Amino acid sequence: MKIRSILFATLSVAVLASCGGRVSDVTKIQGTVVPEGITEVSVKIENVIDTVVPVTDGRFAVSVPTNVATAGRVLADNDQYGVTFIPDGTPLTVVLDETSKATSKYPKISVQEKFNAYNAEEDAVMEVYMAKQSEIYSDTTLTQQERGVKFEEYFDGFIGPYIDRHVEAAKANTDNFISILAINNVNGQIEDTLMDSLIQALTPDLQENRYIRTMRKALDARLQTAEGMHFTDFTVNSVVGMTRSIPPQPKYAEVKFSDYVGKGTYVLVDFWSPWCGPCKREIPNIKTVYEKYKGKGLEVLSLAVWERQPVQVTIDTAAELGMDWLHVNNCGSVPTDIYGVEGIPHLMLIGPDGTILKRGFHGLEAIEAAVAEYIK
Repeated sequence: MKIRSILFATLSVAVLASCGGRVSDVTKIQGTVVPEGITEVSVKIENVIDTVVPVTDGRFAVSVPTNVATAGRVLADNDQYGVTFIPDGTPLTVVLDETSKATSKYPKISVQEKFNAYNAEEDAVMEVYMAKQSEIYSDTTLTQQERGVKFEEYFDGFIGPYIDRHVEAAKANTDNFISILAINNVNGQIEDTLMDSLIQALTPDLQENRYIRTMRKALDARLQTAEGMHFTDFTVNSVVGMTRSIPPQPKYAEVKFSDYVGKGTYVLVDFWSPWCGPCKREIPNIKTVYEKYKGKGLEVLSLAVWERQPVQVTIDTAAELGMDWLHVNNCGSVPTDIYGVEGIPHLMLIGPDGTILKRGFHGLEAIEAAVAEYIK
């Protein structure tokens, strides 16, 4: 699940569109820097402004173009202090300290204040979520597997209201920056048809935002490889054995997805990576279903994607987890780009003729149900 703070760390700042209700074409920012000794701040709006503003007696002032679909950042002291602002055309007040904030002089018409309220609610929800996660994973009376199961149960109850809140926020802010955060927070958690409708409802300028374009690209890939569609082939350079050198080294060769699927058997495809905790927790579920159905025409193919370590780590981890089935490693982002996978683990069931039968399910009950629907 994606969290707003992660989005800001990777987005920095996105440039979007504008809406009505603005007071001025220029947003004036009056700022105070509480920590002593800071002589300048940087003000950034991607592709719009990146400037340094002097600080005199702890105060600074700057004006930026109004665009409520844009988020900017005011930063100081090598980014130790910073705050996100929405240039909404109302006079903004920025305070940089340990709890930096940006507020508007006219809160009733300010997108900044709506943004603040959205963030405050999200922070409160995530504080409870993180506390519960910590509580579960620090429970020494449970085994690691039991902790994983207990957290999954909690998450299943958490995610529904979480999604509903952000979907409503996206629908209510189709012309400003809040919609980008809201859509990002449910990306990968909602049906593709709903995701498509949320993006389609955005103003044209918002749809051109580079983060929306990235999500749109993945969404289009999923729609093109949806259930009922024939699989899309790809080729990667995978390890097929070991050399006879001392010490032995991985031996690579080109392999195709079509070498494994569409060959007359059902194939459960597992997008995974050795660093991915949820991926490893899913393996026992896959193993249970595989043991039950492998004599009835089921194969399992694990695609190692987004690997961060040498391929030998992938091979060793698969052996440690008892993943005694087909593997293609060193896949990078090739299959995830083609199939629009934005989070792992991701499971997909492909039929004997290469038709994608099911995708996007997880957990023992869902995996077995998907397989049992086709293999009796």
